[in-house]
Amino acid sequence: MSGASADKRTGFARLIAAIAMRLVGIVLGLEVSRLARNNSDWYHLLDLCGMTDTLIGDADGLYHPAWFNDRLLLGLKGTMSEAELHITRARLEGGIRNKAARGELRRGLPTGFVWGEEDGQVLFHPNEAVTAAIRSVFERFTELGSVRRVWLWLDVRR
Repeated sequence: MSGASADKRTGFARLIAAIAMRLVGIVLGLEVSRLARNNSDWYHLLDLCGMTDTLIGDADGLYHPAWFNDRLLLGLKGTMSEAELHITRARLEGGIRNKAARGELRRGLPTGFVWGEEDGQVLFHPNEAVTAAIRSVFERFTELGSVRRVWLWLDVRR
């Protein structure tokens, strides 16, 4: 599950709630800027910590988000962390495009197909039962003319 937004990260939401209720005195982590995946979540965390006198500590030091210099440094850490995610994603996508341009990209194939030995070669699955089932579905589609009617035909067969 992606951690790109706070609503899908229940641990982050629980941390924010605990800080807001003043149940936390210090947030510790190896790289605390990784707690939030975007600047809005990061600054929300910093605002709450600043209001509740909650300290933030990582391998580089101990910070109080209510103090200007500490807040400035924590803000830079958050910005750099967000930028790092974008740079990493761009590099990964570039690698995928390069691999595709060379004909070496292999993604998951639909059921019933397998990759062959040659670059870009797609073959039917070696198991004849799998291939026969898939061909049967396509034959029904040719006969019935719609996906819904094929689905109903399959549902009746259960």
